[in-house]
Amino acid sequence: NETDERRVAALEEFRQKIEEYSKAHPTTKISRRDDAFLTRFLRARKYDVDRALELLVNYTKFRAEHTELFEGITLDTVRPVLENKLTFVLRERDGEGRRVMMFQPARMDPDKFSAELTQAAFVYILDALINDEETQVNGFIMVEDYSDMTMMKMLMFDQKLIKQITDLVQDAFPARFKGFHLVRQPWYFSIVWAIAKPFMKEKMRKRIHLHGNDLDSLHKCLSKTGLPEEVGGDRPAYDAEELIDFLSKVDVERPPKAEVSSV
Repeated sequence: NETDERRVAALEEFRQKIEEYSKAHPTTKISRRDDAFLTRFLRARKYDVDRALELLVNYTKFRAEHTELFEGITLDTVRPVLENKLTFVLRERDGEGRRVMMFQPARMDPDKFSAELTQAAFVYILDALINDEETQVNGFIMVEDYSDMTMMKMLMFDQKLIKQITDLVQDAFPARFKGFHLVRQPWYFSIVWAIAKPFMKEKMRKRIHLHGNDLDSLHKCLSKTGLPEEVGGDRPAYDAEELIDFLSKVDVERPPKAEVSSV
């Protein structure tokens, strides 16, 4: 239900609330206030200005507290993760216009990159994709394929990293994450699930679908026509160079570091 009139009015109210917040919390530096940037937060919270402000504050704090995900991170930095096809974006949107991202955790290669760098690569891709207005409105779907996952690789994603990524997608990034579909997860996935679940709000828990080896269950949620053959889809295997080429043409923003105090 977005209209030009509603957007203009909401942006005016949003800026006023940002100004009031900044005066009350001067150590939290909210640098960007242009229309395009602020509209992302309004869309992510369905034009609820108070919730959009909360999201913007969380976004600012997250980036200040997790500088390792941002400072010095370039396309060349995350290239090893992308070339290994651990994280990639499907060519087509789903039937509801949502961007579909895929993860293949078994492609984690500690000889080439760390688990921390996989997090940085994920955030780098998100920052690139969220520039698109259709993605801002329709959101994301995540598909995680745990084929060939080993216990050793599973344990590389410790409590700190799991909480970090959960906090990001739940409360600190201006996007709508509409569903998380996990397939072929091994029995020891229960270890990660036990760690992650306490950090999740009920709304997020309800959006997580554990399909196991039942790919038909996945295909009932996401059409085979847009999925790659890795998860039983009709599309050929993903070419990592497609994403790398796309990212090379996008200005991935890295806002200045903020000094943060408690709210």
